[in-house]
Amino acid sequence: MQKISRSVLPLAMLLVASAAFAQRSQLELQVVDMAGAELGPVNVTVFAPTGEIIVQDATRKNGRLRIRLAPAEAPYRLLLQKDGYPDRELEVEILDGSRDRSLTAQLWDEETARKQQAVDAFNEGIAKIQAGDAAGALPLFEKAVEIDATIAAAHRTIAAIRHNLGQLDEALEPARRYLEMEAMPPDFASMFFDIFAAAGDPRAEEAKQLAIEAGMGADLAPGVFSQGVQAVRSGDEGRAVELFREAASLNPRLHQAYRNIGTIYFNNGDFEEALVELDRTLELDPRNQEALRMKYFSFASLGNLEDSIEAGKAWIAVNPTAGRQVQFQAQQLFDQEAFGNAKLYDQSLIAWDDNHPRAHFRLGVIYRRSADSAPAKEHLTRYLASAPDDEDVEDLARAHYELGILAVNASDTAAAREHLSKSLEMAAEGEYADVARAALDQL
Repeated sequence: MQKISRSVLPLAMLLVASAAFAQRSQLELQVVDMAGAELGPVNVTVFAPTGEIIVQDATRKNGRLRIRLAPAEAPYRLLLQKDGYPDRELEVEILDGSRDRSLTAQLWDEETARKQQAVDAFNEGIAKIQAGDAAGALPLFEKAVEIDATIAAAHRTIAAIRHNLGQLDEALEPARRYLEMEAMPPDFASMFFDIFAAAGDPRAEEAKQLAIEAGMGADLAPGVFSQGVQAVRSGDEGRAVELFREAASLNPRLHQAYRNIGTIYFNNGDFEEALVELDRTLELDPRNQEALRMKYFSFASLGNLEDSIEAGKAWIAVNPTAGRQVQFQAQQLFDQEAFGNAKLYDQSLIAWDDNHPRAHFRLGVIYRRSADSAPAKEHLTRYLASAPDDEDVEDLARAHYELGILAVNASDTAAAREHLSKSLEMAAEGEYADVARAALDQL
């Protein structure tokens, strides 16, 4: 029995060992150069998934090497090395139950490898753009052109990213580098226009014409508009108007261009011309608060009360604080004794709010100054009725004073005494106190 056991044991061990060996897969490695020609000998180092070196060998002159590898959950790493060629790393998966497999690996020369690095960086950049990360793609495209400056598409893409980020100065050089290698593509003409226009480069005109011919004039409008803004900042308003008109012709829906033209005319006191542009603005953007504001003040400045009232109503509809702005202007003009414009503003305020106390007060004084007694009395009386407890005691005193003088002129002694006395009661040392006392003494 023991003899039989000893003879069986080595055989069993041999069978187990053979089974373990049989689980390995054979990898047939072939190394070639860029032309596909066999390349060898090439040193091959195989790293296990855990990182340790498990094979160090070399291919034959025909570039072939057979390697047996056990199945593993993670890939093996192969390092290929040959003088005159950059090292190359590959990963190989050997899964449980895998059949024998073959692998062809290329080794590139230094120049080809360098160009491939640039292509890889470019492709990584494209992937980031597709993922919505243009800012993250930028350094990859810059790396690509640093390695290989002949990749025209990388220069163009850098210019496009800089352009979209508003960095037109930084976009200029890559745009120029691209055009040294390629013709200007119509699809990018508006981008080149923006970049060259910002730099004062004469090629902006070429880009503009190319975009217009390609039916992309509307894409140019923002860039032309920006030129108009720059012209305003530099004090060349005539040129600015030309550029804003050009922007509007390129994109008739660009209401900001009409509004800016209207603003230039408005600020220069050309109110009729301003109204034309403001109406164009409001046709496209009916709730444009600034256009509505300028339209009201343009009509008011032209002395057109009815139209200013209607324009003001539209303004108030989108900006409830509009009345306060008119009130402020009216008070400033009143204090400066510019009663003509103050009167129109106050008439607007009363048209919008019949119980506006400050407007009634100012109108009462203005009419009294022009010896128009009936409306003066009406507005001063309305002021006292709508603001009997006005914090501005001097205005209350003045209203009574003005009504007292009106009564004196109308020979209404009782009313004159009442109002003049109240005026003195409220402001015994006020601006009109001495005149009020003298008038009372004459009654």
